[in-house]
Amino acid sequence: MSFMSSKSNTPTTATSTPENDQNIDNPTTSSAFNDIILISETADNSSADIHNNVAYSGDTFNDDLGDLVSGPNRPIQKEYPKSKFGSQNRAFSSSYYANFEWLEYSIKKNAVFCYACRMFANNFGYTEDTFIKTGFNNWKKISSKLASHAGTKIHVQSTVRLSEYVFSKKSGSVLSKMCTANKVLIEKNRKYVSQLIDIVLYLSKQGIAFRGHEESFKSTNKGNFKEMCELFAKHLPSFNEIHERKINLTSWQIQEDIIDICANLVNKEIFKQITETGFFAIMCDEARCFKEEQLSICVRYSVKFQVFERFLGFVNVSTGQDASHIVSAIFYFFEKHKVDMNAVKIIAQSYDGASVMSGHLNGVQSKIKDFYPCAIYTHCMAHQLNLIVVDTCKNIKGARTIFNVLEAVYVHFSRPLNNSKLCDIQSKLGLKKGNMLRVCDTRWVCRYKNCEAMLNNFNAIVKYLENEIDEQSDKDIAQAIGILSSIQKCEFIIFLIILKDVLSIMNILSNSLQSKTATLGKSKNIIESVIKTFETSRTDEEFHNVWKKIVNFADENNINLQIPTMGSKRQRRETQNLHDYVVFVTTGAENEVVDSNTTVEIYWQRVAYMPIIDSIVRHLKYRFSKESLFMASSVESFIKMDFVERCFNDRYSCFKIRNECSKKLHDYHKTGF
Repeated sequence: MSFMSSKSNTPTTATSTPENDQNIDNPTTSSAFNDIILISETADNSSADIHNNVAYSGDTFNDDLGDLVSGPNRPIQKEYPKSKFGSQNRAFSSSYYANFEWLEYSIKKNAVFCYACRMFANNFGYTEDTFIKTGFNNWKKISSKLASHAGTKIHVQSTVRLSEYVFSKKSGSVLSKMCTANKVLIEKNRKYVSQLIDIVLYLSKQGIAFRGHEESFKSTNKGNFKEMCELFAKHLPSFNEIHERKINLTSWQIQEDIIDICANLVNKEIFKQITETGFFAIMCDEARCFKEEQLSICVRYSVKFQVFERFLGFVNVSTGQDASHIVSAIFYFFEKHKVDMNAVKIIAQSYDGASVMSGHLNGVQSKIKDFYPCAIYTHCMAHQLNLIVVDTCKNIKGARTIFNVLEAVYVHFSRPLNNSKLCDIQSKLGLKKGNMLRVCDTRWVCRYKNCEAMLNNFNAIVKYLENEIDEQSDKDIAQAIGILSSIQKCEFIIFLIILKDVLSIMNILSNSLQSKTATLGKSKNIIESVIKTFETSRTDEEFHNVWKKIVNFADENNINLQIPTMGSKRQRRETQNLHDYVVFVTTGAENEVVDSNTTVEIYWQRVAYMPIIDSIVRHLKYRFSKESLFMASSVESFIKMDFVERCFNDRYSCFKIRNECSKKLHDYHKTGF
C-alpha cells in the first residue's frame, strides 16, 4: 500500500523535455518512483506472531508443559511420585534443574522432557521421541541419560536456536529490525516528497516558471524548481541525502505529476462543495493561446451563505467555437470530473456580450437554458462598463484625438533613453515618477490612468520634448515636434481634463463592480447613483467648475484658450428638421454655429462637455436597462430575508415579504421601473 500513486495521469502541461535534462526518474518508464516512496505493509506487522516460524515437535502436548511464552515447566515439590526399579523405589529430584537448564518435568506423566528439543528439534529432522513426546522416567539411569542427551548434535542445535530466540525477544528479531529500518526509510522518503510538494506549491502560488532552458548538471541556472531544490539541499542534510542520488524525483515528469495531483485535489474539494450545495453559477470566457482557443471555466457558489468564486480550468475548444461545441465542452469538463449534472443544477450564467455566448436563440446561454430553464444569463457588468467607455471614446472625435495622441506619447517614451531622460526631468521638477500606459480596448482603466499621468507630468513632458527639438540629436525629431504641437493645443487640454473627471467617476463604478463583495443589489444602487451623477452634472454650474480647472491649467502652462477657426473642410451640421425644436441632447454635428455672443466657455461646453456627458449617460442606460436593474433589486431583496430568525416559518414575516414583492411588481407594471 503506498501513500501516493506511483503512476499518475499523463502530463499535459508539457510535451517535451528541457534540453539536456539528465534526470532519469520517469514514473512511466522506471520503477524508481515506486522504489523510493513505496510503503511496505510489513512495517505495520513487525510484531507478527513468532509462532508462525516455529514447528512444535510433538503431536500432542501436556497441559503442564511449558511453551515459548511461559518457558520450561519446572515444578519443585517435596516429594515426587516413586517408581519401583528392582528392590528400590526411585523418584525424580529437583536438583537436576540446576545442572540442566533445558530440563522440564511433567507431573501428569511423571516424566522429564527437553524444552529446547521439544520447541525446535523438528526443524532439524530429529526423530527420537524420548525427550520430545513420550518423556523419560527411568530414574535409575536419569543422570547418564541426561548427560548423553546434552551432548547430542540435535540438542546442541536446538539449544542454540533457543538462545537466539531468547536474545531476539530482548533486542528484536531480524524481521522487526528490518521493519524498523523500513519505517525510518519510509519516513525519510515521505518527508523528502513533502518538501518537493512544498516547492511546487510555492512556485505555483507565486506564478513562477518551473523549468529552465538548460537543466543539465553543468548548467549555471537549472530553472526555478531545481535551483530551489539545491537551496533546500544546502541547508537540510536529510533532503540533501536523497537529492544527491541519481534518482531524486526532480525531473520534469515528476514536477508535472505533482502539479496534476495538487490540481486534482483542489478540484475534488471544489466539486465536493458544489455537489453538497446542489447548485452553482457558471462563468466562461474565451482566450487564444499559441494557436489554441482556450475556454476558461469558473464557478460561483455558496457554502453556509458565504460566497466563493473558483477557477476550475481551461478547456481546449480549437475544434469548434460555435455554441454547440462550447456547450459540449462545458458538460464534458464536468462529466470528466465525475460531477452528476442531473443532481447539480446551473442556476445562473455570466459571459461576455459576443453573440455566440449571449444569443437568446442559438447562443450558449440559450442552449444551457434548454437543460436548466432557471439558469438566468447576466452579461458581465464590468465588461459592459468597458464597452461603454470604449464606445464613448470612439464616437466622439475629440476623445478619439486625445487617446491617439496619448498612444503616440506612450510609443515615444517607451524607448529606454527617452524614458530615462523624462524621469530625470520629473525628479528635477519634484514630480512623482509616472509612466504612460498603452491604450487598450479590453482594459479601459488604462485610459483613466493615462489621462491622470498626462496631467500630472505635463510640464516634464513638454520640457523634454522642447529639449529634444532644440538638440536635434536623433531621427525622432519629427515625432517630437508633432506630439508637442498636439498637446499644446487648447482642444487637447480641454478634452483631457473633461475625460479625466468623467473617467474618474467611471473608475469608482468599475472598482465596485469587480469587488469580491459585490452583489447585484449593490451594483444596481451604484449604477443608478453614477447615472444620476452624470445627469445632474449636465448643467452650466457644473461645467463652470470644470472650466475653472481648465483655465488654471492653461494659465500655468501658457496655453491660449480660444474658439478654433473653421477650416475649408466640410463639417457635419445639425439637420434642418431640428431647427424649430429645443434639443436636450447632443447630435452628430461636429461644430456648433458660432455667433458673436458665443463665448469660449459656452463653445467648449457645447462642443466637448455636453457630448461626452450625453454619450456616457446614453450608453449607461442602454447597457444597464431598467429591466436588468429591477431584477438585480429583486434578487437583493430576496437575499436580505432574515434566515437566522427563520422568516420562512414565520407567517407574519412571510406575509410582509409577500406584500412587499407584490407592491414592487405592481409598481413595475404600472410605471415600467
